[in-house]
Amino acid sequence: MAPEVIRCEPYNEKCDVYSFGIILNELITGDHPYIETKYGPTKIAVEVGEGTLRPALPEDDNGQQKELIDLIRLLWDGDASARPPFSFVTSALRDLLKKF
Repeated sequence: MAPEVIRCEPYNEKCDVYSFGIILNELITGDHPYIETKYGPTKIAVEVGEGTLRPALPEDDNGQQKELIDLIRLLWDGDASARPPFSFVTSALRDLLKKF
């Protein structure tokens, strides 16, 4: 859930962009979000809402995932207005796919 939703603030489609970033990270890591913590759901929600917690990103030892990791970080921006629209996300993913 996006930080602005957790904080009960007004939100728009950018909360879905945030959620997509969480799912994208889950797909590439194969891990549930926040599995690396010992936190319960309430603690996770509080820290996500405060902007201090995001799921662990995959290791990128050889630099091949840098662009994908950078995209995920962009999708997780604490400022919803800084998150890109889905048109940008799909275009970026198509560009990454062409490189592989």
